[in-house]
Amino acid sequence: MNAQTIFTLLGGLGIFLFAIELMGNSLKLLAGNRMKTFIEKTTNTPLKGIFVGMIVTILIQSSSATTALTVGLVRAGLMSLPQAIGVIMGANIGTTITAFLVGLKISEYSLLIVGIGAIMLFFFKKEIIKNLGSCLLGFGLLFFGLELMGDSMGVFAESDTAIRLFENLSHNPILGLLIGTLVTAVIQSSSAATGILQTLYAQGTITILACLPILIGSNIGTTVTALLSSVGGTVSAKRTAFIHVLFNLVGALIFMILLKPYSWVVGSIETNFLATIGASKEMTLAIAHMIFNLTTTLVLYWFINQMVKLACRVIKDDKKEFSYREILSQEELINESPVIALSFAKKAIIHMADLVTEFFDITTKYSFNRNDNDFNKAKEIEEHIDSLDVEIHDYLIEITSKEISDSDSKLISNYLNAIRDLERIGDHCMNIFEFFEERYNDDQNSLSPQGENDLKELYSLLKTMLDNAIQAFTTEDKKPALNVVESEDLVDSLEKKFRKRHILRLNSGECSINKVDNFFDILANLERIGDHLSNIALSIFDENFFSNEELQTSN
Repeated sequence: MNAQTIFTLLGGLGIFLFAIELMGNSLKLLAGNRMKTFIEKTTNTPLKGIFVGMIVTILIQSSSATTALTVGLVRAGLMSLPQAIGVIMGANIGTTITAFLVGLKISEYSLLIVGIGAIMLFFFKKEIIKNLGSCLLGFGLLFFGLELMGDSMGVFAESDTAIRLFENLSHNPILGLLIGTLVTAVIQSSSAATGILQTLYAQGTITILACLPILIGSNIGTTVTALLSSVGGTVSAKRTAFIHVLFNLVGALIFMILLKPYSWVVGSIETNFLATIGASKEMTLAIAHMIFNLTTTLVLYWFINQMVKLACRVIKDDKKEFSYREILSQEELINESPVIALSFAKKAIIHMADLVTEFFDITTKYSFNRNDNDFNKAKEIEEHIDSLDVEIHDYLIEITSKEISDSDSKLISNYLNAIRDLERIGDHCMNIFEFFEERYNDDQNSLSPQGENDLKELYSLLKTMLDNAIQAFTTEDKKPALNVVESEDLVDSLEKKFRKRHILRLNSGECSINKVDNFFDILANLERIGDHLSNIALSIFDENFFSNEELQTSN
């Protein structure tokens, strides 16, 4: 095997892998962000998950990418473990489509397809045509790369080394299983490994009995991507990756035990059906691949609950509290899918909003009842909020470096504004804590009954606004958001009203003027909290919303 043959093989493999990546990325762009939403919304049962996994894998031409996407959704808390199992099963079935495409012998038209795709990509301005052209370009390059690999493998197959290797594989299925696993793990594509194997089988270089263990091993090797996707992830993400490995290992065990009956069935299909309709020999392995994944799915579908229990036993629950900081420090999720990363960022912001709610509640409590434990707790929460502000900000900025849509770019801008507003609310709560700390240290400066009632009224209104703002941000529901926007004017009005009341109390001598009379400062900070809540609520409205009659009428 000379250097030129090796170069041709490596070049063909490189083109094949690049083509799969290009075609998958182009199809994802054509599908847009609907891909993530489609998976998230339509996998409420394992059976639906199987069909969704099949469809998505057929579209993006990579079971590894679908599995990584699934791990990302589980990691972001957008999908449960049983749902993920269904998608993984479907992904394993969907990946067999590439093998069927190879079996169609499109390679003689590959350069024509490349040419058409290139023209659409470089000579048209419309985005959808460019993406379609990119997809066709990848489709043509896939078969061109496969043809180059086939030419080089044909030369290799005639060498004495290859002949001895393939003879050993025919008598040593375990060796074939290991080769299939290692090759797929290294090149990160079971489709590429299967394509090479189909070429060798079509050339008559290797027997069906030697092919099948390698084919089975390629299914084990493809689980490496899921394992890498789960590194640094949540417990559920690690369990998802574990189940993906378990699925393929159990399937491999079943078919290795039944290797001879398996090879007999595949051989019979080739002889009695494929040969009679003039199908290529590559189609034989495509069907063998389909049989493996369909049968494994049919068998293990009835054991989903047992697989979940086993995963929970092997990968124990993390005893420490779930750490958003740990996840936000990981970049893998952003690289796997910026859209999913954006969904996770939203969950992190909601977590930050929950901390702000807790902070506001203890601020309200401390305003009327001194408790040093509450003051210490407030400092801890403020530090946590400040840290999340920085980490979520950096995480969102990192997402902007990836290829995202205009709508996602606008969403990131809204999220950045939301974390700024939440952080500022935390600052105002801390200010109020410190103001009341000053008052408590001055025994002669307690709140008057009227002043206490005024603050309680303002706190109650802000609490309702806070709950509505978080609900609006979480659900993107305009109704609670509108309530917040409308209430903001009332906060301003009450703040002015309560200022005047306090001045009257000072003038009447009901309240004494001294160095720690910070009632106005407290009111000012509460009013600013209302402003920031209004900002959060406003972010979910369309740009032209406030020209609508609905808001004009409500005002």
